[in-house]
Amino acid sequence: MRQRAKVVAVEGAVATVEVTRSSMCDGCEKSGGCGGHCAITGIVGDSRPMTAKAVNEIGAAEGDLVEVESDSGAVLSTAALVFLFPLAVCALFFFLGSRLFGGEGPGLIAGAAGFILSFILIGTVDRRQKQNLPRIRIVSKIAGPDADRSE
Repeated sequence: MRQRAKVVAVEGAVATVEVTRSSMCDGCEKSGGCGGHCAITGIVGDSRPMTAKAVNEIGAAEGDLVEVESDSGAVLSTAALVFLFPLAVCALFFFLGSRLFGGEGPGLIAGAAGFILSFILIGTVDRRQKQNLPRIRIVSKIAGPDADRSE
């Protein structure tokens, strides 16, 4: 998956990039020219940009507008982890709680505990992943910091 991003910091071979949430902007005639601040993004969702670490093999500098690429498999596995894993753990704990302690009340308590535990596990995995090299890489430079971009 490729997206446009702005380099906000560079530390050696890793750059911090700012990416506008593109799902709301896909197909827009302005192609992100509004910076994600149009009326639709205000109604539908959060227009704040996300920051991410990216491998900077092309030597992009702070302020450059670049194109970043992430592995679609990594994006899908992360989405599954964040959205599906908590539901699966909640259902499993509900089933085990209701079978072991006999009833829906204990099952609901166990399900809630499983739901909370799943987010603790996700947080642990997230902290460990941040120590690894980023799975996002800068593939091309679109414009430098001095480029005149009208919005």
